[in-house]
Amino acid sequence: MKTINLIIVLMGIYMGLNAQSGKFQQAMLSNLEKGKTAKGITELQDIANSFERIAMSEKTQWTPWYYAALYNISASVDEADAEKKMQIITKAHKMVDEGLKIKSDETELMVLKVMCYFMEMSVDQMRAMELMPTAYGLLEQAKSINPENPRIYLTHTEAVYNTPEAFGGGKANALPIVLTAKEKFDKFVLPNQLAPDWGKDRCETILADCQTAK
Repeated sequence: MKTINLIIVLMGIYMGLNAQSGKFQQAMLSNLEKGKTAKGITELQDIANSFERIAMSEKTQWTPWYYAALYNISASVDEADAEKKMQIITKAHKMVDEGLKIKSDETELMVLKVMCYFMEMSVDQMRAMELMPTAYGLLEQAKSINPENPRIYLTHTEAVYNTPEAFGGGKANALPIVLTAKEKFDKFVLPNQLAPDWGKDRCETILADCQTAK
C-alpha cells in the first residue's frame, strides 16, 4: 500500500510539472508569434515586457530573458533620442545578465551581450576604446564554446561591416567572416521551438553586398 501511495504521489508531481511546462511553452510560443508582426518601439517593448513577466515567474528558464532582451534591442534601434536609446539598451543588458545567471555558457545570450555593447558604442562613441576589446573578447569566447552557432559569426560580421575601413572594417574585411556565417546558417538545425532562429536573411543580404563590392 505504501508503494502504491508513493507511485500516486510521484505521478501527481510529474503531471503537475508537465502542466506547468506546457503553460510556459504555450506562453512563449504565443509571444514569439506576436513578435513576428510587432513594429515600432511601443509594440516591440510590449513584447519584451511580456517576456520579462514570463521570466520573472519561470526562475530556471533563460529563454524568456533572452527574448525580453532581444526585443528591447530591436526597440532601441528605432529610438532616435540618444538618452532614451541608452536606457533601453541598459535594460536589455540587464536582462541578458539575468539569463546568464541561469545559463552562464549560453552563446545565444553572449551574442546579445555583444550586441548591447555595440549599441552602446553607437550612442557614445567615446566608449569604443573601452568596450571594443570586451565585445570582441566575448565573441571569441562564444566561438570557443559553440563554434557552430551562426549568430556569433553574423554579429562579428555586423561589427566589421559597419566599422570604417580605416579602422579595420568595411566590406572586404567582413567578407570572409560572413562567408563563415553563411556556412554555419546552412548547417544550423533548430534544437527546439523556443531556440533563437533569426539572422539568416540578414547574413545573405550582407554577403551579397560584400560580394558585389569585390
